Amino acid sequence: MTRSASIFKNINGRIIFLISVCLLSLSIFPKNTHSLDMIRKEAHVNKTIHNYEPAVAVRASGCLTCHAEFSSNFITDFGYGSPWFFANPESKNKVGIFNGHIYGDFIAEPGKTGWLTAQFKRQVIIPKASVGFDIASVSGDTLPDESFYEEALKASSLGEYLRALERKKSGPARVIEKKKVFIGAPDAATLEARFDIKPGDEADFKYIKDDPEASPEVEGIESSVDGKYYTNIGEIVCDGDFLVRGTLLLNKPVIATGRGCRIYATGPVFLQGEISYRDQGTPDEEGNLQIVSTEAIFLGVGQRKCDTADEVDPMALRLLKTPARPSIITRAAHRQNIPPQVLTRDLYDKASSLPLEDSSCHDETIAFSRLLLNAPIINSRYSGKFKGLVIAEYALFWQGKTDFEFDPIFKTVPVLPVLRDSDYLEIE
Repeated sequence: MTRSASIFKNINGRIIFLISVCLLSLSIFPKNTHSLDMIRKEAHVNKTIHNYEPAVAVRASGCLTCHAEFSSNFITDFGYGSPWFFANPESKNKVGIFNGHIYGDFIAEPGKTGWLTAQFKRQVIIPKASVGFDIASVSGDTLPDESFYEEALKASSLGEYLRALERKKSGPARVIEKKKVFIGAPDAATLEARFDIKPGDEADFKYIKDDPEASPEVEGIESSVDGKYYTNIGEIVCDGDFLVRGTLLLNKPVIATGRGCRIYATGPVFLQGEISYRDQGTPDEEGNLQIVSTEAIFLGVGQRKCDTADEVDPMALRLLKTPARPSIITRAAHRQNIPPQVLTRDLYDKASSLPLEDSSCHDETIAFSRLLLNAPIINSRYSGKFKGLVIAEYALFWQGKTDFEFDPIFKTVPVLPVLRDSDYLEIE
């Protein structure tokens, strides 16, 4: 046999061997066991969520920190990178750092700001950021007792300010500075692009199953009779990512899911009543609900209170009559040159077309778990414990009584796999 013939024979032998190995692999691991989409979803866990286990990531800390308790890590940036960072007076805001600006640290009680009243049991993660102005000179007479703030008012950076206040507490939290902290929410154009919605496509829904072969078809959400919004009409069967183009009302939803139902809405989302889960095929109870809105999410915020004879409108108090209204600014509204008065009025008008039920009309103490919320604005009037994750530019919960804790389920299940981490939460 010639040398070339021998080499050719050896090559053929190796090819036959490799083909045999491949065929054996296919017989052991059927090709349909996991689709590429399912592998992607199983592998997708936001790095920031996995590494830091935050209960809350919010840009504007002014409202949320008033008397709140954070059992897990807290991420904030006070609006760093935007003109309104730390209620910068040069941004010509009508309210200041200590007297009502949501991106400042305004008064929670006589002599104390929201940050000083908050309890942080774990770490606080912030960007490394210079304040850019003299805090003491803009404090005015809003701090009648400055004994707690003598050191904080001299701070030249966000980290120095927060550490000074933490040192006044019996159990100070560790404040960690990072090179980059991004907290946000996708706008409608980004959301539709992530779902591969083409220009001119008028479809109201788009559903991507976790497993194209095993996951059920989505059920339980349809248009209202008047066509003004979408709502649940029964048990919501959902095992994947579901896009709703418009306003969504979830009324005491029952979620039937395996590893999670992830709902993305291009309009505001209103949720009222308790969430119930019916886990499908997951003995470890991995069922969870993740909600994304490009505008806002409201939990139990109605337009009439049921526990008083007075005609109180909780939605108006939070959007139209709050002294913080001039500072309710979001990135998307700023890009579109929409002032806070127009932004909040638009949200209020959208709420007015819905049959909302305020928390006072059923149970104000409802607690939540296995719930992730992401929107520019998030409001809740429930006082029960929130075990999950809140990601927002501005958030206001039950004023002064909410306990936030991270739910470790969001380290094991797919987290918003349609989005990129840079769309909503990223730390470097």
